[in-house]
Amino acid sequence: MDRRILHVDIDAFLASVEQLRDPTLVGRPVAVGTGVVASRSYEAKARGVHTAMPLHEALRRCPDLVVRPGDARLAERYRQRVAEILRRFTPVVEVCSLDDFYADLTGVPLRVEQALAGNTTLDGERSLATLCREVRTAVRAETGLSVAQGVGSTRTVARLATTKAKPGGICEVAAGRELEFLADFPVDAVPGLGPKSAALLQQVGVHTVRQLWAVDRELLRQSFGARGDEVWARCRGLDEAPVQATPTLRSISRETSFEPRTDGDSQQLPFLRAMLAYLLDRAASELRAQRLLARAVQVRLHHVDGVRGERQRTFAEPTDRTDACMAVAGELLEELALRRVLVRLVGVTLASLVPPQPAQGALFGDGDKERRKLFAAVDAVRARHGFGALVVGGAAGLLGQLAVGKHGFVLRTPSLTK
Repeated sequence: MDRRILHVDIDAFLASVEQLRDPTLVGRPVAVGTGVVASRSYEAKARGVHTAMPLHEALRRCPDLVVRPGDARLAERYRQRVAEILRRFTPVVEVCSLDDFYADLTGVPLRVEQALAGNTTLDGERSLATLCREVRTAVRAETGLSVAQGVGSTRTVARLATTKAKPGGICEVAAGRELEFLADFPVDAVPGLGPKSAALLQQVGVHTVRQLWAVDRELLRQSFGARGDEVWARCRGLDEAPVQATPTLRSISRETSFEPRTDGDSQQLPFLRAMLAYLLDRAASELRAQRLLARAVQVRLHHVDGVRGERQRTFAEPTDRTDACMAVAGELLEELALRRVLVRLVGVTLASLVPPQPAQGALFGDGDKERRKLFAAVDAVRARHGFGALVVGGAAGLLGQLAVGKHGFVLRTPSLTK
């Protein structure tokens, strides 16, 4: 069975997060960083701005560059959201760094086999392009982010394929064509060869992977130690490093903040309850998408004086029903909203997640089963028309107070998964 590794890279990640936070930045050159450029939008790249460039130089090249410090917590939630989407396609997903992931698609049944059954333009190879398009569509629809994807027989080949796919594309290297694909990459593109090692090779006339093949393996070992063996294998597409699955979700959180001194409505208990209902609706929808149940719910309020309040309660039975979760969460909110101090953040977490287990049915009717059908129908409508297509339960209290679009109510800060 041919080994198939998928590498996913979020395009201009931190800059894209800023553009999602502030839609007025879409289409404008944006950079994230405090001393140097940590991330830049493709509009900034076209103006000569690059990562690791000092900000003063970036501003000299692009005077209208919008510079933001970034939001690490928000970026982490987006990253976790992308990981969750990938886990729908395979359980073996490795979260590597801030903005890239590996997924092992070798032998994964059902979804992969369905994708492999489609037409392919690769000679002698069953293509995963259909599956990659599904991944790209899901990430764009559920997060607003763009991803580039590379597919190959090893981590190295998949990672370098991604560089050919940016931005937002798919590059698949067929089994048996690894050497042809790798040959013309510069040596500094090979994972494991840092700038100093690449410079040393370039000093002796080795500039491309094709030229690196001519370097004796023992010489690489003597020059770079144990890493020399890795470089020898990687530049030939032979590395066998496995994809290590990153632990899956243990909780699902949603939260948003307010400007309480300018938004008086946000301090009214009915508004807070409606906002909590909306946040919990989003969390419960994700819980069902992950095919999990929650054993507990936690509600939290942060006040402008720095005091934070949290309450948690365990359900009698694990559940994924929005209404059952809200019944408990509403009681917790009542316990928390007693201080006469302005609230600046409200959040909810569904915790102690477990997979569904066979359960004994009710003897005289099964209201839980009927409710599950109802929420399955709600999820189906939202999957087709966007989360904002339906407003459920107490969240209706936000209608007329907040703008609502295809992806739901427009919040001051996004409502995403931790």
